[in-house]
Amino acid sequence: MKKLIFLVFISVMLRPILVCAQETNTHEEAVSSATVYSPTTADQPGVSKEAWDILTRMTEFISAAHGFTFVLNMGHEVLQDNGQRLEFGSYITAELRRPSQGRVRFESRDGDSVTIILDGETISAFSTIENTLVYDTTRQPGDIDASFDYLTDQLGTFDQLRDFFSIDLTETLSSLVKSGYYVGESKIAGVLCDNLAMRSENEDIQLWVTKGSIPAPRRIVVTYRTIEGQPQFWAQFSEWNFSPEFSDGVFTFSPPEDAERIDFFSQ
Repeated sequence: MKKLIFLVFISVMLRPILVCAQETNTHEEAVSSATVYSPTTADQPGVSKEAWDILTRMTEFISAAHGFTFVLNMGHEVLQDNGQRLEFGSYITAELRRPSQGRVRFESRDGDSVTIILDGETISAFSTIENTLVYDTTRQPGDIDASFDYLTDQLGTFDQLRDFFSIDLTETLSSLVKSGYYVGESKIAGVLCDNLAMRSENEDIQLWVTKGSIPAPRRIVVTYRTIEGQPQFWAQFSEWNFSPEFSDGVFTFSPPEDAERIDFFSQ
């Protein structure tokens, strides 16, 4: 029974964080590109130079970081059969040390949680189900990027987190963003940011990037234009630390004697 509960629970908790509803085949629409208010770049047609400079400054800064931590509060809308939108969300804490170690904890709004640990050789997933710690481990296929590729391909997890952690973040976003422009300055939770408006093939994306010497993402809102009801996803970042001092054992999982191992990764 614990095995079944864990499989269902982890599949819900760790679904790709930017997938919030089923795409429909009957609700597709023609979408015009966003207005560009300043000259575009030669490398990225359709995106204003000012917006592209801010975006690449952020991506190159994150990609170059040897280690970082952050907190992420996120929510997504799901359209119900009666047309009403309901919002669901999670709280995430992440600790990464390149090239191959990481710890990410997902906590749903009802208090349930799942933790994934990369120790450089092994991926561990664990949670408490029916007052028992249940877990599973599998061989880590490589560095953080390779590990998140594995979790995405095998489990349908970490799809968008993988992009933010990737050392190829600039290349990833350059293939995603089709048009965009600089909106202006605004504050998110008291932090002064540059606000960008962008479009991909199927989404409208609004991104706030912290101004100053640490150009980290502060907030993102995604509207899914081709999904019925055009639901939104939002995520707000806080507590960025690009010079973390990781405690001993933070990337190590040692199950207690009473923990129950289940075949999760092999299913």
